[in-house]
Amino acid sequence: LMTNRKCSLTTVFVFGLVTGVLASFPIIAGAQTVTGNPYGLSELFDNPMEELQRRLTSAAFNNAMLPMEGAVDPDEYTVGPGDIFAVSLPTLRGVSPESVVGADGRLLLPDVEPVYVGGLTLTDARTVILKRLKEAFQNSSVEIVLVQTRQFYVHVSGAVPSPGRKLALPVSRVSTILEAAFADTTRAPLSNRDLRPSLRNIQVIHVDGSESSVDLLRYFASGDTNANPYLRDGDVIYVAAFDPAFESIYIDGAVLFPGPYDYRAGDTITELVRVAGGISAESAVDKIRIRREDDDGPVMIREFDLADVLEGEAGQFPLQPRDHISIARLRDILGSASVEGMVNHPGTYPIKDGITTLSELVEKSGGLRSEALLRGAYLERRALPDAIDEKRRSMFDTPLSEIFNTMSADSTEIMQRLRMTDLDFLSRTYFALEVRMQNRVSIDFESIVAGSSEPVVLRDGDRLVVPRDDKTVYVVGQIRRPGFIGLREGKNGSYYIDAAGGLGDFANQMVIIHPGTSAVEQLEDQEIRSGDTIFIDRKTDIAENSELQKLVSEQERARSDARIRTMQTVLQSVTTLASVIAIIVSIRRN
Repeated sequence: LMTNRKCSLTTVFVFGLVTGVLASFPIIAGAQTVTGNPYGLSELFDNPMEELQRRLTSAAFNNAMLPMEGAVDPDEYTVGPGDIFAVSLPTLRGVSPESVVGADGRLLLPDVEPVYVGGLTLTDARTVILKRLKEAFQNSSVEIVLVQTRQFYVHVSGAVPSPGRKLALPVSRVSTILEAAFADTTRAPLSNRDLRPSLRNIQVIHVDGSESSVDLLRYFASGDTNANPYLRDGDVIYVAAFDPAFESIYIDGAVLFPGPYDYRAGDTITELVRVAGGISAESAVDKIRIRREDDDGPVMIREFDLADVLEGEAGQFPLQPRDHISIARLRDILGSASVEGMVNHPGTYPIKDGITTLSELVEKSGGLRSEALLRGAYLERRALPDAIDEKRRSMFDTPLSEIFNTMSADSTEIMQRLRMTDLDFLSRTYFALEVRMQNRVSIDFESIVAGSSEPVVLRDGDRLVVPRDDKTVYVVGQIRRPGFIGLREGKNGSYYIDAAGGLGDFANQMVIIHPGTSAVEQLEDQEIRSGDTIFIDRKTDIAENSELQKLVSEQERARSDARIRTMQTVLQSVTTLASVIAIIVSIRRN
């Protein structure tokens, strides 16, 4: 009985131990809890240890097969435990057995004593190995080749969403590991929103106690691999944080990526320009100005010529936090304008902003074609940017969608002030649509071509459109057969209305819309010209879509309710006044 009791206790203890291990395994292996499975095991594997081994093997294989930038530099590559060498010996008839550097840094070679290679460069390690092999195999051709690199761990800490230990290879750079540390987009790198990760002051602490400072933004902007070094076994990567209000340098003007950048000790003008992507067009740059504000002293302003910065000592001018660098353009008058339509050579042409005229642009494009509709030509001016005052940011924290976020020709201020007027809903909607669509410059192209009007000066980004003369008139609106009607010289609007089948049942006002200028005038007995549009309005006031019609109906109902309430108030006031008068008359009679 005691023996059976001991066996039963032993069985219970073993079962409880196994149950506890299995219950805790999903946390270790990352398996998800499955409904109906008391141990939280994956339904795909009977043995949870196989799942763990499969994941670790897969992760190791994927890291081992990471693509390389090219052949390793033997003078830079440091040999360490886990590196695999292939040895070519004549006694083995060309067979190359693989030898692995042990945990103690020694490499075991066939028929010779182990060689210590840990910590040596690949060049020095090959020299030591070949010397030992040639001593053992005299007058024989021997060779040693690094066939596979090792794997090791590095540690990431500081202002990153996912700090901790990361698997790396000797060909892994700092950016490779930080990409994994910043991969968790569900977590912010810093809880304090006033601080930001300093990617220009990353510290790499090596096992031997030495440190390296990495400017990763310089690598991103210029591709300088010296600013993104390789990692060593056991390195610690520390990403510091900085306060942009106190530790930023600002750069604006003719650089690819203007904005604030975290200060790095020893920063110069040349260094910061390089981090900001370089000067966009050196031929357009005149001066580089440095502005430095001191809380207790005067403002310091220094100006340098571009040539002195690029080639002279001015580029080494030391910077301080809160300095502002302005890259001034030599000339802001350079620009371009495009021509489309009936010209001999449509395209985009260089102009001088505010100087080149419209006639000169037509001349640059080879002149007008014979089928051009001069009265239909129009000039468009590019949309205005958003009027909201927003601080510019660097390329590394500005979403791409914000770079192209511009408004139409209307401004936020005008739209906000419009709400304070007494215009009704349809009027405000009509105004908004008109302002957004009217980005044309008011010109009389026929007079410009004839030379009888004042020249029109172009601005950067202007677009001239010269349509084709189809010898037609467009009739639209409350007409029975709307569409294009062939032009008949000397005919008025009645001819084209009759040619389009006559007026519709709800026809109302009739107007002419001239091409190019979009000018509108009442349709009377005037001559209709090529490109004109005849529009017949409708009698009923109906919105353009169901949503707007609902709003219009609501507005009419609100107005009707307001009128009813007004009438009720008036009637109530009249009734009250009549009652008062009746009481006064009654009192006087009595």
